[in-house]
Amino acid sequence: MSEIAVSPWSVADFFSCGGGTSAGFARRPEFRIVGAVDLELAKPSGGEGASDCNATYQANHAVTPMNRDMMIFAPGEFARAAGIKPGDLNVMISCAPCTHLSRANPNNHLEDRPENSLIGRSGEFVTHLLPEIFFMENARELIMGNYKHHHTALVKQLTQAGYQVRSEIHCLDRFGLPQVRERALVVASRIGAVRTLEDLWEGWSIRPEAVTVRSALARLAVWKADHTDDLEGDVYPGMGPAVLQRLEATPHDGGGWVDVARDATTRGLLTRDCLRRWTSGDLGSHPDVYGRMAWNKPAPTIKRECAHIGNGRYAHPEEDRLLTVREMATLQGFPFDYRFPARAVSNRYRHIGDAVPPIIAYQMAALAKWMQTGVRPEPMDCVMPDTALRIEDIVPSSREEMSGRSGTSGHAYSP
Repeated sequence: MSEIAVSPWSVADFFSCGGGTSAGFARRPEFRIVGAVDLELAKPSGGEGASDCNATYQANHAVTPMNRDMMIFAPGEFARAAGIKPGDLNVMISCAPCTHLSRANPNNHLEDRPENSLIGRSGEFVTHLLPEIFFMENARELIMGNYKHHHTALVKQLTQAGYQVRSEIHCLDRFGLPQVRERALVVASRIGAVRTLEDLWEGWSIRPEAVTVRSALARLAVWKADHTDDLEGDVYPGMGPAVLQRLEATPHDGGGWVDVARDATTRGLLTRDCLRRWTSGDLGSHPDVYGRMAWNKPAPTIKRECAHIGNGRYAHPEEDRLLTVREMATLQGFPFDYRFPARAVSNRYRHIGDAVPPIIAYQMAALAKWMQTGVRPEPMDCVMPDTALRIEDIVPSSREEMSGRSGTSGHAYSP
């Protein structure tokens, strides 16, 4: 038995939610989760424990996250509870909430909320625990928004603690996620050269047809044929008569409320807000609400509140319903067999929308292996088993793709 198998690299996951990020590490034998922390906030009004995400985490990783507030939780207290000393930890993940940074909320540019200070708290945990490698995934506004000073301070904190740091913005469909999702990734290393997703995928790309809704749901359908008892995933919430009638009037394969508005015979089915916007000629910043996904495109960005078609383009391309929990999870890069045992179906969707896509987390784990061993992973080591991505989807990059890469991903912010 190899040394790695006897003593796997330790991982701690802060703001662990339903365990999407941890899944990318836990499904590799080289890594072992030693601790996780999440306060289980569904909404600020929901209170602690409302999201029920720690049960989902425990069901998949056999680790019960600590239900603690990172604003006041002490790094030393975590270390004692996890049974580790400073310098013992190999990988620390801290995906601080992006709720008050993301451009999805137009009010975020007006106020720097106290919750944004959790970015700096992550840095305090790093400087105490001294993990060999650190990852933070967040909205792109982390490093290019109005409150990017939190990122600047984090980089300074890590650099002073002896880490090399690289921060980049990525369009994740480039790396095999069947979804349009633009995210920031901060990677730090104190054991040598820091590696990023740009390095991992240099010379390789994904076939465009492999990151469509059609491809992802077709591959899920193959899995479901042998797993007809998927009681946790093969569900979706119902909808009222007015919403159902509106969806029935929405054209298949990418249609939206604007299409309903164009037809005078169906215009009366619109919500008051949509009708007002149509009448004024102002479609607003979210024209995707009450929309259907398109078969031959990546899914739109899947967000926390994806349990209602009024919150985004979350309806099935043809059927008159929201995507099921399992379909939404597949488009978010979860393995087909990932469990979602939350009592409330709405919370199952929240655990999906809140997650770092496991397909991408699996690649983050490949980066950690690279930084630990100095050996660059092969493309096949970047494909998480039993997901919508397959090894045959990876092809050598053309010169045109290489020269145009910076236009779609990899906007770097190195100190």
